[in-house]
Amino acid sequence: MATQQLTIPMFPLEILLLPGESKILHIFEEKYKQLISDCLSNQANFGIPYTAKKKIADFGVEVRIVEVLKTYESGDYDILIEGVRIFKLLKFSNVLTPKLYGACLISIDSKNIDAPSMKLQNLANDYLLSSQQNDFKIELDENLTLFGIAKSLNLSDTEKLEFIKLNSALLKETFLIKKIKLLSYILAAENILKSNFVLN
Repeated sequence: MATQQLTIPMFPLEILLLPGESKILHIFEEKYKQLISDCLSNQANFGIPYTAKKKIADFGVEVRIVEVLKTYESGDYDILIEGVRIFKLLKFSNVLTPKLYGACLISIDSKNIDAPSMKLQNLANDYLLSSQQNDFKIELDENLTLFGIAKSLNLSDTEKLEFIKLNSALLKETFLIKKIKLLSYILAAENILKSNFVLN
C-alpha cells in the first residue's frame, strides 16, 4: 500500500464528504475566510477533518474549491466544494503561524482506488433502479471505485466514517453489500405498505 504524507490547511467541520461528493459552504469566520482566500490565490486544496461533538476524528477528506458562488461585502464567501481524496489525520495544529487557520499532517493512500466486484455493481444498480434514484447512474466501467458506489447510497456521516475506517477492499465491499441489502429490504417493505394502503 503506497502512502504519502503532507501538510495542508484545515477546516474542521461536522461533515464528511466522499471523493466526488459536493457541498455548498458559507464561510464567515475570519480565519476561514483567510484560508479560502489563500487557497484561491494559490489554487490549493484544503482538508476537512470530520468533527463530531467537538471531537476531531482520525479521518477526513481533502477538498477542492469548485466555484465561488458569492462574495459578500463583509468578505464572507459562499463556495462549492468537492471531495478529492480521503486522508488519515496524523497531527493537528490549531494555528499555522502566521496564519489564523490551522493545518494537519496527513497520510494519504495513493493506491486507494479499489474497484467493486460485478456482484456489487449489479446490486447497486438494481437498488437504484428500484428506488428510482436516477440522478446518480452507476457507470459499469473500469474507472468505478468502491467510493463511487458508496457515494450513490446517500450514507450518513457516521456511516461514511465507519466505511472509510475499514482497512481493506474486501471489508469495504462487504459493508456496501450489507447496506444495499438493508436498503433494498426497507424499500420492498415500503412498497408493500403502499400497495396495501386503501383510502377510506
